[in-house]
Amino acid sequence: MPGTLSSVDRAMTRVAPVDEAPFWIEVNGSRVAWWSCSPERLEALAVGWLRAEGFIVRAEDLVSIEPIADAAGSFGVRASVDPGRAREAERHRRARAESGIGALYYVQHAPELLHGQARTLPLPSPDAIAALFRELSAPNDAGRGAAGVHTAALTDGQALCQRAEDVDGHNAVDKAIGAALLAGEDLGRMGLVLSARVTGEIALKAARCGVAWIASGSVPTTLALRIAAAAGFPIVARAADRDAHVYWPPATEPRP
Repeated sequence: MPGTLSSVDRAMTRVAPVDEAPFWIEVNGSRVAWWSCSPERLEALAVGWLRAEGFIVRAEDLVSIEPIADAAGSFGVRASVDPGRAREAERHRRARAESGIGALYYVQHAPELLHGQARTLPLPSPDAIAALFRELSAPNDAGRGAAGVHTAALTDGQALCQRAEDVDGHNAVDKAIGAALLAGEDLGRMGLVLSARVTGEIALKAARCGVAWIASGSVPTTLALRIAAAAGFPIVARAADRDAHVYWPPATEPRP
């Protein structure tokens, strides 16, 4: 059928190498971070990262943004934001690095940055979450999602949106969040569904961006649970299973 993959095509997709390339972000003329990613949807990746790091709150805070590809095979994004906000973001990034405690810096020294947005989307029923995760796990139209990449998406509790894939789970989260911001979505009315384990860094991204909850196919780390508890949102572990478990923040755990 037109537009579908044959069994041979699907088999080749499963064993084909996954694209990965160097990536950097420049803010107001200074290169502030560099890592690697699947070199696609770079604008969404940058916007999600900038939101999680505090350089912007919404897409409208961007003065300009420009994806770049150079002849050496690396990719980047040049962004311009309010200079005052950029200085404040860099101040916290330096303080975090100097603290020596990583993501816990925000729990111990800047908890207000974990509570910047009202989280209003209730956690769906276990059956609804399992259905969302099955949708996330299904290969997309290009046959991807089966191997080699992590997948993340946002949801209103009924259907997925802003699905994103990347060789790194953190990047997939940034891409999904960035795409939602570019679309003008209210992240407090959305949950995050992802194939990757919920690490402390992923929980921190969710906390700072204001998503209402996280559902994962794996189990969270202890650091992720500390950050989620401080931010006040639940994490669903093994979301596709009948024995899925919800880690509730202490103040919000439902009574039996």
